[in-house]
Amino acid sequence: MTVLTRVLCTLALLLSAAGAALADYPDRPITITVGFAPGGPSDVAARILSERLTRSLGVAVVVENKPGAGGSIAAAATAAASPDGYRIMLSDPGAFAINPIMQPQNAKYDPLGDFTPIALVGQSPLILVVPASKPFMTAQELVAYLKANGSRASYASSGPAGISQFGAEVYLKRAGNLAAVHVPYRGGAPMMEALAKGEADFGVAVLASAVPLIGSGAVRPLALAAPSATPLVAKVPLLADLGMKDTTMTSWVIMIGPKGLPAEIVARLNGAINEAIAEPDVKERMLKAGIEVYPPATPAETGLYLKRDVERFRSFQSELGDRLTK
Repeated sequence: MTVLTRVLCTLALLLSAAGAALADYPDRPITITVGFAPGGPSDVAARILSERLTRSLGVAVVVENKPGAGGSIAAAATAAASPDGYRIMLSDPGAFAINPIMQPQNAKYDPLGDFTPIALVGQSPLILVVPASKPFMTAQELVAYLKANGSRASYASSGPAGISQFGAEVYLKRAGNLAAVHVPYRGGAPMMEALAKGEADFGVAVLASAVPLIGSGAVRPLALAAPSATPLVAKVPLLADLGMKDTTMTSWVIMIGPKGLPAEIVARLNGAINEAIAEPDVKERMLKAGIEVYPPATPAETGLYLKRDVERFRSFQSELGDRLTK
């Protein structure tokens, strides 16, 4: 047997083994990594999905929380994982669209080049809210207050350079290049608790974090930063309908994997996820958590969505400049 023949035989065996492995996928537990502590929107969505995927894929699908650096620790771990489909991530705008431009020291990865898009899962738009103790009944009344009070007014956020600060600063810019004192908190839940106590005049929160306190009456929703209404707050007007264009901002959850994930594995996961989010029970549970599921999307459509949103946040950052460092 010649050297060339031996090489070709070895290559054929390797390809055959790889094909068999792909055909058998999955044959052991799959881990969905979440970049935040248990209880947040990404975590809730991951746990709802994991239950359904465990049944459809025939192996245990478990959720692993890797909080820290606004989701960047989890994203970096996912980028470094073996591209075999057994470690994937339910990603969010913080780790992929915001941190790489605002905190590059914590996001040492390419949000587009180091990952494989798998499937769109759901979204939770941002919503303008005020404490129930404040007198503002409409977004216009809040604008009038901000114009009259200037630096005495304040807004709460889930942290410096996070999505809620982006949302608040875009709102202030669109409302007439206004300003307010930024009061950052350590996450969406503390932010909402602070607003319920009246510690700031307003906030632009992820709807999933705001739903419980809107329901209890502790905070009042004034406007939705979304392209269309949502059944969770059906009577709340859109910022766009109030004359504030280019204010749409959404906190999404998208399933991604490490770069180099084989197309066959991507297709298997994409199909299972699309089947899961199409189920009425999954849709209902997600909606109760403040997350609207997306229509089924291909991996290519998922990648395009991610690319567009990364570019969108980059344009916001360029427009807002040093507003985001205050």
